[in-house]
Amino acid sequence: MASMGRHVVVGVDDSDNCLIAVDAAAAEAALRRLPLHVVHAAVHAAVHAAVHADSFAAAHSGAAQPPEPGRWVDRAVRRAEAGHPGLTVTGEVARGRPCPVLVAASRDAELVVIGDRGLGALARALVETVAGGLVMRASCPVLVTRGPGDPDGPIAVGVDGSADSQSAAGFAFAEADLRGRRLAVVHAWTRPEPQMPGSVMPGAIVPGTAVSVRIGAEQLVSEASAGWCEKYPDVAVSEVLVHGYPRHALVDAGESASLMIVGAGGRTTTAGLGPVSRHLVYRAPCPVVVVPR
Repeated sequence: MASMGRHVVVGVDDSDNCLIAVDAAAAEAALRRLPLHVVHAAVHAAVHAAVHADSFAAAHSGAAQPPEPGRWVDRAVRRAEAGHPGLTVTGEVARGRPCPVLVAASRDAELVVIGDRGLGALARALVETVAGGLVMRASCPVLVTRGPGDPDGPIAVGVDGSADSQSAAGFAFAEADLRGRRLAVVHAWTRPEPQMPGSVMPGAIVPGTAVSVRIGAEQLVSEASAGWCEKYPDVAVSEVLVHGYPRHALVDAGESASLMIVGAGGRTTTAGLGPVSRHLVYRAPCPVVVVPR
């Protein structure tokens, strides 16, 4: 796939559901004043690139219509152009499987957008594997068009003190500034095991107690926001501390959010997608962006 400069990429398939991703991607491209590139991955198809939808028909002169993959891209290109007049939209049928094709496309992209129901008429389990593999390996943030969320709600970002969540916080502040939205910085904490009777002095704040963990959580959220607040002074920020597990806290926050943003790995020590991020890719009630390491 040739380099095209910075742009937004959307993956499409033969389903009507992918048009939700196309609409979201076109809106993101228009907001960023960037071109949109529509990509369909087909293992056995010849590769065709086009600068506009009509090129697909031109590439197959003598046929009444371009092959099915071309028609799917054509449909997506025309929909994006109709929804955002003046937006530059290109299309491509790329040979390969969806995940590697979109990972390659992410190298020159500002954002990759995919639908939550997949990049092909595949079983749900296989679709989740594609989405999980993409957000784990992409070179840019990936937007998964989950549920609609609250279109008037804030942007929510999950933080846990990791380097990944700092990257997510930076992206979230930039998005809130770009969209003129409020930003909710969400951190979940859990109560530690109770101390043995008589093991601490009355009134003492002991590391590992509920009081000290709460204080640490407040400090973590404050530090996660501090530097970014200076860079984006117009963003209204609320710090949200939740007693509970991160995946549950973020799913709950997503019910009233317009967009959820998380880091790819969080506190996990492996190179793979973190368990909280993976859970949100498959379960978030609003669109979710996963920011790479």
